[in-house]
Amino acid sequence: MATTDSASGARNTDYAQALALAGLLAGASLSLSRLYTGNAWLLPTWLTMAAALGLAALLRRLGVGQLLSLAAMAAGFVVVGGILLFPDTLLLVVPTRATLTEFVLLTCAGAWAVATAADGLAFRARQPLLALVPALGLFVFPAVIRPSSPAWYTAWFLLGAAGMLLFEGRARLATWGRWVSSARSRPGAGWRLPMTPAAQTGRWLALAAGLCALTVPWLLPGYGQQGALDLKERAGSDTGVALNPFVSLRTRLTAQEDVPMFRARSSRRERWRLMVYDRFDGTDFAPSSDPRRGLDQFVGPIAGELAPGLPVTQVTQEVEIQELGSFWLPAATTPIRVDAGRRRVLANGTFASLTINQRLRKGFSYTVVSQVPEIKASDLDGPVDYRDYPELEPYTDTGNLDPEVRERATAVVEAKKADTPFDEALAIQDYLRSSEFHYNLNVPALSAGGNQLRRFLTQVREGYCEQFAIAMAMMARQVGIPSRVAVGFTSGEVVDNGLLQVTTHDAHAWPELWFPRAGWVPFEPTPRADGTVSVPIYTTPAGRVPENGTGPSATTPADNGSTPSTVRQARPETDPTGADDPLAGAGSRRGWLERPVVRAGLALVALVALVPGVKWARNLLARRRAGRRPRDAVAESYAELTGWARDAGIGRRGAETPAAYARRLHGDFAADADPLVELTELFELAEYAAAEPGHDQAEQARRLARSARSGLAGRLGWRRRLLATVSPRSLLAGRPAAPRPVHREAAQERELAGQPRR
Repeated sequence: MATTDSASGARNTDYAQALALAGLLAGASLSLSRLYTGNAWLLPTWLTMAAALGLAALLRRLGVGQLLSLAAMAAGFVVVGGILLFPDTLLLVVPTRATLTEFVLLTCAGAWAVATAADGLAFRARQPLLALVPALGLFVFPAVIRPSSPAWYTAWFLLGAAGMLLFEGRARLATWGRWVSSARSRPGAGWRLPMTPAAQTGRWLALAAGLCALTVPWLLPGYGQQGALDLKERAGSDTGVALNPFVSLRTRLTAQEDVPMFRARSSRRERWRLMVYDRFDGTDFAPSSDPRRGLDQFVGPIAGELAPGLPVTQVTQEVEIQELGSFWLPAATTPIRVDAGRRRVLANGTFASLTINQRLRKGFSYTVVSQVPEIKASDLDGPVDYRDYPELEPYTDTGNLDPEVRERATAVVEAKKADTPFDEALAIQDYLRSSEFHYNLNVPALSAGGNQLRRFLTQVREGYCEQFAIAMAMMARQVGIPSRVAVGFTSGEVVDNGLLQVTTHDAHAWPELWFPRAGWVPFEPTPRADGTVSVPIYTTPAGRVPENGTGPSATTPADNGSTPSTVRQARPETDPTGADDPLAGAGSRRGWLERPVVRAGLALVALVALVPGVKWARNLLARRRAGRRPRDAVAESYAELTGWARDAGIGRRGAETPAAYARRLHGDFAADADPLVELTELFELAEYAAAEPGHDQAEQARRLARSARSGLAGRLGWRRRLLATVSPRSLLAGRPAAPRPVHREAAQERELAGQPRR
């Protein structure tokens, strides 16, 4: 025997569609993380979207028209947005001019508009597929402003989109009529989909496709291996496999916002190195191979970094990552030990880099101990025949270096009459730090085109650390000195409690030259005048003379006075109790109300507490509407009681008539359900009888509804009563439409004509 089920897109699945829509919008809003530093924007944005969806649902259930709903939504954002975001700028609940100057307010305004549009398309227009359009706009807009690789929230967004596609199919099925299932089929109800032989076959096919998607890729050749050429790396990446390894450096230095990269406590201020580049491609330095290959367990100093017997100072650095999304760990020169907790630390000896084999995330902390060499001019001075060191031949390769650059390098060292590698290195550094060159972050002439190094040295003579580091490294190679370019950060700025704060404006590149009695030695050709870089003491006028090489181990200014001195500082004393320790975390001293989780919990409690008030307001408005006509008043009393019963878990079933429902509850609750039985009879009489009920019957229906609710609630436990109070099911399910009035004269005319009453 065939049975008729409820329509696939019936209202009893609206709450599931609402959850899918909320998930879709939440995933789309996470794309805004590209535009913000930190997560302080997330909670206001999500609360704003939740309030928009809740208000839209309430207006929809109250039967408010579209134009009035738009006006109410606009007014709702003015109040809700101001209360959630900037309560201190409000005049009571009305935003002021100070409120409208906040950037986060614009973000929440866009999120509110997107949520309103998506809700209207999904529920009022019954077009769930079109609801993807505003959500997709919210997802794509941040990527247009700040392009970057997709993040984990893309999967969240796609899951929400899949849910909306599912409900689009259910909405289309609803337009075909009601589902009629045979005896071999299981009817659908609520969340449960109809089960037919075809549907069962489809489920097996979906399961097989999922298993293939999870297992077959493992069998493909090259699965899990790095590609021969990575074209996905963009600004903000430090993996070293981008086509231009200095893209990240250039982006950081030219960024208007000074973004915190990491903070650290160090026993001595030193520059932070991420990795080094060893190959010149005619324009930039790049790694000669993929740095993520050939990683080995880090067990001590990297071979070749430090010459044996050179005096060193042990420097301990405690680092906490903030916004640095690098693959490599920043550390001072020549690390010997790294403690990253449970994470295994790997190293690439060719590129002098350390990694935990994944991108660094905010809050990750580690401790690195380095042996910083105390280099003096006497360790670098003297003749050197680099032909005795064939392993360094790749670091002297000049490749397709422009002839003018070659001539310029030779002319610079000959003008200084340099006869040792150290004198030649000093001659090149002094030339680049002379008044002929200037530090400038905005040099359009070097942003594109070929022969950038030649144009920098012979024409433009302006640039930043990238150009200066590459120029010195290649000029050193031209005169036979092994060189490479290091990328990282300067020491940073001392902030509270002796903590070093390193930001995007501390990004830096410098050349490193190799000497037999010292190893890889950093030089500083960049004439940066903001005090963030320091000239090594062995290159200063006083420190470069070998016989004066026993001076203090402090870095002094360069001869042109463009860089102030950087004093080596001892590690500050710390409070043994750990109080006021910035490394304890950004939220270590925040009150409970300042924690996002607590705020979200309080907001959830507030939303739940609003449910009883919303129910009361809805019932009061419905009673006033129905009070004009006794028939509507009776229907409203019955709808109010059955709505409460639904919230309490004893509501009507999908295909149950009012009379069958009353009989079932009478069997479960006996005499306590007698008022419900009487109310049901009165409701059926008012609905289907030709005569209009009187006001006394409407008042009787109100009394019966109160009596039935009181009697049934007395039989339920306190948990059921609490659930009935705070459950929003009756709000989401909607109320039955009131029947149209039937005029007695029209009914009499139909009786005289032999037509049945309507």
